[in-house]
Amino acid sequence: MKLNKPQIEQLKTLISYKGYTEIDVQFEILDHVACKVEVMMQDNPKLSLPDAFQKVHASFGIFGFSELEESYKKMIQKRLWGYYWTALKDIFLSYRVIFPVGLIYLFFQSSILLKDSKAWLLMVIVFLLFSFFWVVVRYWGKHKKYKKYASYIASNSVFQVINFGVIVCMQGHSFVYRQQDLQEGIFAQIFIGSILLALTFLYISIFILPTVLDRSISDTEALIKVYGEG
Repeated sequence: MKLNKPQIEQLKTLISYKGYTEIDVQFEILDHVACKVEVMMQDNPKLSLPDAFQKVHASFGIFGFSELEESYKKMIQKRLWGYYWTALKDIFLSYRVIFPVGLIYLFFQSSILLKDSKAWLLMVIVFLLFSFFWVVVRYWGKHKKYKKYASYIASNSVFQVINFGVIVCMQGHSFVYRQQDLQEGIFAQIFIGSILLALTFLYISIFILPTVLDRSISDTEALIKVYGEG
């Protein structure tokens, strides 16, 4: 037998009751569940759809559909990192590399003018904090529209990077720029090196994050067109 639209909607509701609320996750699970439910109900016409669903759910073991959800979300994360590395490669192979390089050059030149060898670090931190604020303001308004899709929610890890970046900026400014008396010894130098490496990563990433977020939103828009649910 072939499930009709009301039955498909009922299956989606039953899936959501199991704790899978993201629309694309529901459809991913539905792809694996619907066929099995159809077969069960065809073999036993007296079997109700909820009962058939429970039997299918039980057949997935004690973790239910968790493995399907995890596999789907891992695929999304892998795709997002692919976007990141592609954007990173593109920025270094195009004229856009002049923007981060040019800004660093200006920061260093300003350090010379200000006669402070570490003034460039303070400028990088201010630039990062301002850029983080701009990214949050620019994309936060889209959150309400796309928050029901795992393909978008996965990109929220970008905002975790921003939280990490703010912490690094604050600690970097305090330790590297201000506390001169705490910078002696091998461990202090390693810590300073780690902070500078993290700041370098964040500085480069800020030129890439909008591209990654835009591609993630495009993927979600494509899913909305397929599933017809926003």
